[in-house]
Amino acid sequence: MKNLFLKSVTAVFFTTFSLWAAGCGHPAVTVMNAHISQEPLTIEDQAKPEALHSAPVIPTVSGNLSTNPPDVGTAVKAGQVLFTVDSSHYEAEVQELESRIAASAGAGAAAAAVSAPAESGVDMSHESQLLSQGIITRAEYERIQSKKSASLPVAASSASGAESPGQANAGDMAALQAAQKAVSDCTVRSPIDGVISQSYIGDQKVALAGKPALVIRQDSPVVAEITVMAKLKNALEQAKTQKTLTVSMTDGSRTWYGELKQQPQGEEDSLLLCRLQFDNGDDQITIGQPYTVRIETQQNVPAFVIPKSAFIKPNMVAVVTGDHLIDMKTVRVASAFGDSRIVIDGLSEGDQVVIDPPQGLQIGQQVTVK
Repeated sequence: MKNLFLKSVTAVFFTTFSLWAAGCGHPAVTVMNAHISQEPLTIEDQAKPEALHSAPVIPTVSGNLSTNPPDVGTAVKAGQVLFTVDSSHYEAEVQELESRIAASAGAGAAAAAVSAPAESGVDMSHESQLLSQGIITRAEYERIQSKKSASLPVAASSASGAESPGQANAGDMAALQAAQKAVSDCTVRSPIDGVISQSYIGDQKVALAGKPALVIRQDSPVVAEITVMAKLKNALEQAKTQKTLTVSMTDGSRTWYGELKQQPQGEEDSLLLCRLQFDNGDDQITIGQPYTVRIETQQNVPAFVIPKSAFIKPNMVAVVTGDHLIDMKTVRVASAFGDSRIVIDGLSEGDQVVIDPPQGLQIGQQVTVK
């Protein structure tokens, strides 16, 4: 009888232990059923504003810099000299070409003077002697002289290398103009007002023709870009048409208001690229610093309101499947208010979203629902 009692107690113990152990392998979770509701569309995201206008400084000549360029962060004015390139090589080329052209022009003029018939004095030419001997008539003499005069420019050009007496070679003139322009291009000026934002001039201080040396940006206006779901395009357009659209940017203490300037389609058909523009005349907005940008439309769109505590990551929640298994879903959050998040993509009606998921929860893990 005693043995039978002990066996019964042991059986109950092991049964209870097995059930307890099974429960330990299936953590209990709290869930909420996701339901679609119509919510005012507000889009909130992080963005780093950039200058709307910038200009590269690209030298057209190569060479060592003879003056130092301005440092990054230096304010410059349009037309201001930024740096100069050593022009000695081009100046020497200009001098050589000018000397060659002057010599060529002088030689052409001398050849013309020697070949031209004398306007005064005794004509000692062969034709003159024939005329004086009565061998040719005056008419024949004039005809011969006329033919000789017509051939003089060609003879002078052939003898001196010039196009005509007193004129320089066309090739040398073109080369001179190119060399003079190169000397002028050695002085590099700012194309716009702005601030030096980048420098590609290394420690060797060498400029390369056709390669950017500096970048100048204008700090006002600035633009910030974010991507939104393409299905929200109609709501954005309606808000803009109905003048219910508000665009803002904040650093937590200050707020700037701007405009939604562009809505070009993104690389993916499901995304829309939005460019937000803000004036920055007082330079309070820092280029490249992250800010919170916000687009308020006052237009209702289908969305899910999910507690902040449900998020494992900023864009991920856990859901319980019909088999009591954990699945992870990537969602797109439009904005936040209080302890809730507005989810516009990634969830389906009736999804069981885990609230306050326990640490270490994994995909495929079996759970029990409280």
